[in-house]
Amino acid sequence: MPQATPYRLYRIIAILALAALLGACAVRPPEPELPEEVESAREAVREGELEIAARLYLQAADREEEPERSLYRLYAADLYVQQADAERAREILDQVLTEEQPRQIDDWHAAVRAGLHLLDDAPEEALSIVDERLPSESDAVARLLIVRADSQRMMGQLFDSAETRVSLDHLLVEGQPQLENRLAIWESLSQVPMKQLREIMPPPPDTYGAWIELAFLIRSQHLDPPALEDSLRLWRQRYPDHPADERLVDRFIAEQQDTGRYPRHIAVLLPLSGPLADAGRAIRDGMLAGYFSHDGNRPELRFHDVGENGPDPWASYLQAVQDGAELVIGPLSRDSVEIFAGERALPVPVLALNGVRSTMRPPSGLYRFGLLPEDDARSAARRAYAAGHRHAVVLTPSNDWGRRVASAFREAFEEAGGVVLTGDTYAPDARDFAGPIRRVLELDLSDQRERRLRRTIGRSVEFEPRRRQDVDLVFLGAFPEQARLLRPQLRFHHAMALPVIATSHVYGGELNDADRDLSGVLFTDTPWTLGLPVPTPGQRDLEQALNLDPRSGSGGLHALGLDAYRLIPYLASMRADGSLQLEGATGMLSIDGSGQVHRDLPLARIRGRNVELMEPNREN
Repeated sequence: MPQATPYRLYRIIAILALAALLGACAVRPPEPELPEEVESAREAVREGELEIAARLYLQAADREEEPERSLYRLYAADLYVQQADAERAREILDQVLTEEQPRQIDDWHAAVRAGLHLLDDAPEEALSIVDERLPSESDAVARLLIVRADSQRMMGQLFDSAETRVSLDHLLVEGQPQLENRLAIWESLSQVPMKQLREIMPPPPDTYGAWIELAFLIRSQHLDPPALEDSLRLWRQRYPDHPADERLVDRFIAEQQDTGRYPRHIAVLLPLSGPLADAGRAIRDGMLAGYFSHDGNRPELRFHDVGENGPDPWASYLQAVQDGAELVIGPLSRDSVEIFAGERALPVPVLALNGVRSTMRPPSGLYRFGLLPEDDARSAARRAYAAGHRHAVVLTPSNDWGRRVASAFREAFEEAGGVVLTGDTYAPDARDFAGPIRRVLELDLSDQRERRLRRTIGRSVEFEPRRRQDVDLVFLGAFPEQARLLRPQLRFHHAMALPVIATSHVYGGELNDADRDLSGVLFTDTPWTLGLPVPTPGQRDLEQALNLDPRSGSGGLHALGLDAYRLIPYLASMRADGSLQLEGATGMLSIDGSGQVHRDLPLARIRGRNVELMEPNREN
């Protein structure tokens, strides 16, 4: 039952009124020999005829003495509240005697007044009224709790609203009333920001806590059905008597996955000729591998060559839209993607396979997904901080790539709580890195101190240069050829004991004798490259099916194509909730509010001629 809208916008279903009005609460024994109009009113409530029921209660009230007269009028007034007829409800409420009445009359009077405040969009006043009457042992308790839960919901107190409804559940008759209440519990918890759900884990080990844990599991893992199935099995073992039975859980999962559908027609813009043809074909093959392993109704894929001899990507996009495409994947090159980023609006969404400059503000329909070095750098920062490192220096090449990884590392490391003490750059084609190394380690300052001392005392002295002592990590942006030179020079300059962490670019896919100086270097890389289990089809299956050489270096692009296909049904939902994650071959995927797909990568370490996988250390 929808609970997120203002109270006036929905009508509480008749069966919930029946639960309150007919003694559905366990606290009120059935009344003997009720007036005929009351029996008929109750039957009308069962049938959902609230207007007829209200009139019958008023007829019964006219025939009765106090306190039954006021009680039946309150029943009628409450039914008008449920129909959002505030004027009629107030008119009846004015006829109710409030002096020297039993607790039951006072509780019902409070419930009706609070309901009227909800109709006036005044949940604070409504909550104040019902809280004065709770806890209660009268037959109005269920109605008071419903108003409390709706007030809390309107005020954004989603956890409190769910907890109130958990306490209400046992007061309702079995069947539809309890079902609707449990759906309302889920509705509240499904709207709680995932960050808040994550912060409360683990929840209290009671029925309410089990609801919170259930909401967290379904919302965080619904994109990964096997993981969700395992988690739910353990959840049921912990809470075997929980009111959320298997049918309800299946319904909740279905609601989360309702938007997870592939469009019928997808156009793919890739360079299948020209200089980028190898990359385009690798991505295409990865997409097709995902396509043919996809169970269920597959979309129609149409590939458009936008390579050297093909039409420009924007013209191909417009043609694809005219031909009925509901989603466009591509283009691949950054320059082409920036053409789309410069548009004010896109007729159909685009999942581009590269990023854009940080200064650009892409239109809302443009998603960007690529093997961006920034993802590697951010993952390295998070892994370093999780390992206990707090003070880092940064060393990257003096080019656009170097500036991007340095900025991404600094941003993520400082966001986690660390401090980047300083950074420096080196010429990409250099072989001697003494200058930037000495500067980031402040060995040049040590040299200056030695010169000042020599001038002061007038003679040479024995002096051992000392690097700065407040650093506990070096972040290195480098490719294999540069890293092989940088690492021994770092050692030479008194940084032998400092851990070095790098991006995936430091690892070329295989190690040989030339890489012996890289032993001990930490780096982030894709699950595909590190040989971790990845979604179907796996790396080995795809290499065999496509007769791929695992050393070709194109594996990352195959993984990109596979993940791009798997992301399609979840683009909108993941963008709306940035905490949702999809486990992919290129990393743990998430999407921010601007449509940028981020990859969180596992950590590995070079050990001689082998790669050692480190603890992933991912959050749940």
